[in-house]
Amino acid sequence: MWCFHGEADDDVVIAPSSRRSTLDVGSIGTNNQRTALLGVYSSPPKWDTDASVEACTACQEQFDLLNRKHHCRACGQVFCSSCTNHTDQVVKYGLMTPVRLCAACAATAQRENPFYAIHFPLLQEGGTFVKQGLLIERTVKMQLVGQVLQYQSLVGDKLTGDVKAIQMDSISSVKAVGAKGLEITTLTQQHRQDALSALERNRWVDALQASIDIRQYHAKIQDDVKAAKVAQEHAEMVRVIEGLDSIEARKIQMQQARLEKNQSRREALRAKYGLN
Repeated sequence: MWCFHGEADDDVVIAPSSRRSTLDVGSIGTNNQRTALLGVYSSPPKWDTDASVEACTACQEQFDLLNRKHHCRACGQVFCSSCTNHTDQVVKYGLMTPVRLCAACAATAQRENPFYAIHFPLLQEGGTFVKQGLLIERTVKMQLVGQVLQYQSLVGDKLTGDVKAIQMDSISSVKAVGAKGLEITTLTQQHRQDALSALERNRWVDALQASIDIRQYHAKIQDDVKAAKVAQEHAEMVRVIEGLDSIEARKIQMQQARLEKNQSRREALRAKYGLN
């Protein structure tokens, strides 16, 4: 019975109406890279139109007859040829033939491609694990569905009972324990299950760790963008303040010059008319 299980493994209990046995790839991605699992989309973003861009997104060089426009196949933005001189696969978009990329997307593809080619299919397909309870053990099927790692009791070849879920963005670490054990640590608790073999356990440790690494990679990109924006805003504020200070200093200088000029005129008049 479920009440005999000694561990609290129910971060989320998914309602029957929202249970899914297969991965809906289109539901994985969101515009928020920090909360999304990996920034996955079912297709590349829509391209920026040529008419809407007059200069390279990266170097700001104006386009003309010689400096032509090129689209990065990953982000859809418009660049000059020098700023899109990278080529690589973009596995998460199904682009298995090398395509033109900007520098930022090329760096991201280099980080992400091994995960999507090797680890993501494993998480998508799911695996069988054994969870140890206080009095009994049970076999579960664990599988990535949308933004969560779901698992459910497996009896024979049939799934039964509540669907439990571990939010992927709450996973802080994963490690191998014991001969075949896998321990997933979230913000609030630890989840322990045993794979059917040490090899399978190691594959899951590698896959989950890769997902953590990529999520942290995207989080750092976001932090860097925010930091750059703050620095730019600060520099603009300093420029405005310095400009105002310069204007104020110029006003004081002009006032002082007028005072000195008036004083000089008064002294000249006194001297001319012999006034004390």
